[in-house]
Amino acid sequence: MSQITIDELVHKAEAIVADCFSQAALSAGSTGRTQLSNAIDAINQSGSVAVFCNWLRYQMSREDFWRTPGKNGSFVEQIYKYAQDLLRRDAENAVAHLTNFLGFARRALVALRYLEQIPPQLREVRNE
Repeated sequence: MSQITIDELVHKAEAIVADCFSQAALSAGSTGRTQLSNAIDAINQSGSVAVFCNWLRYQMSREDFWRTPGKNGSFVEQIYKYAQDLLRRDAENAVAHLTNFLGFARRALVALRYLEQIPPQLREVRNE
């Protein structure tokens, strides 16, 4: 199994947000920022990926934001799938990884219209 890096979490968060919210007509607005803040609170308070996924299913039934479609599935489906992947790959640290990932997703959502304005050579920082 590959090691989960902070860079992976950032790139995955940006990719999912871009997939579901990149079209100008799909603005998540303050509801999206609030929902992602609530998601961070849910994982932090529970300390459990299973409890978080339970919370996520509940939110999906209440908030259209989570059901926003993307090419790779709805926003909630992609978040759920990645949460399960993190748990499978590193159960001991999955909660911390998921917390970071959700924080990066919130930042990506806030900065959505600027994600593609960073030059490609600055997107990948390499230690040489």
